Amino acid sequence: MKLENKIALKYILSSKDISFVKVINVLATIGIAIGVAAIIFVVSILSGFQVMNYNQILGFDPHIRVSLSENESLNNELISYVKKSSEVTGFALTSEKKSALRYGDNIQVARLLYIYPMSDKYTESLNKSLLYGDLQENSNSLILGAKLADNLGATRGDQIELLTPEELEKSVRMFRSLNGTNMLITGVFFSNVKDYDSQQLYVLDSNPNKENLDIKLNNYEDTENFYNSLKSEFTSFNITTWKDLNQDFFKIMQFEKLMTILILFLIIIISAFNILASLSMTVIQKRKDISILRTLGMSKKRVRNIFRNEGVLIGMVGTITGAIIGITLVVLQSNFGLFQFGQGITIQSAFPVSYEYGVYAIVIIASILLSLIATYLPTKRINKMSILDGIREE
Repeated sequence: MKLENKIALKYILSSKDISFVKVINVLATIGIAIGVAAIIFVVSILSGFQVMNYNQILGFDPHIRVSLSENESLNNELISYVKKSSEVTGFALTSEKKSALRYGDNIQVARLLYIYPMSDKYTESLNKSLLYGDLQENSNSLILGAKLADNLGATRGDQIELLTPEELEKSVRMFRSLNGTNMLITGVFFSNVKDYDSQQLYVLDSNPNKENLDIKLNNYEDTENFYNSLKSEFTSFNITTWKDLNQDFFKIMQFEKLMTILILFLIIIISAFNILASLSMTVIQKRKDISILRTLGMSKKRVRNIFRNEGVLIGMVGTITGAIIGITLVVLQSNFGLFQFGQGITIQSAFPVSYEYGVYAIVIIASILLSLIATYLPTKRINKMSILDGIREE
């Protein structure tokens, strides 16, 4: 071990007296550990919620949506390409439009999606979300969200009136009362996503003439790669991803995670100021030692390294301790569900977690770098110290 490191450890671990400086060092170490552990654990939980919400949304939304062209042969070429792709788990032709439902005197605005499935697996996740009933291959039947059904006071087996923009336009143009299409409710689904449960309708339609080709992949993380390959192959099509379809939600989730990291990182910054304060006082206290070391021939750089190493060691101990605590909590939460939801609040019983190894590495490196930066000002004072003044004091 280098002499600088030995002296730095001696200053940190010396038990001759419990000085105010040592108390600050302990507080700095604890503060960094708490900050690092909090960031790792909280970010893992936020990422867990993010993944859970993505999976819920992507149970209903496609990973990729392609707006079809008027060229039928080009559309067929696109469908053939998608059908042969190993990344694709399901696809369907769809059309989406604003509509309304009327049941008795109650009218609710809704979002209607006509589906013409081109693979059996496309509606698999939708069927799994059904509370009761089923999605029937009948253009005169529909399924709707649980909240929408509750607002209407309707349930499975009820006849309901579907009002589309075309029917509204026809009613106004012909000066007659608004009459919609009678539909049979064959099922009610629950997605645990507010917009879907309160607004969404689905109809299986046998007419293949649709506006979009909706594609679902084996893994939503492959969306970007498949989008790029599809875009390069079919440049004339308008192609969007699930992130484009849920822009606001995606931005909110990312902003929430970023702000949480920044707020919790303030704990580490405050602890770094404690390192700065403790080193400044240590340099003043050890002025005699510095003068003796300089008299014995130790260079200013090596003397500075003693105190710089002291600050970095404090930061590293706090960072590593915090990382161990944080990752341990994440593992325990993942395997045993330490923190539970209130009963009946959500489908999942425990807080979800997702491992964010990239964030962990960034936090650990940033914490150690911040500890190193905090040593700059205290060690700079050593250059201005007079050896003679220190020896006179001795």
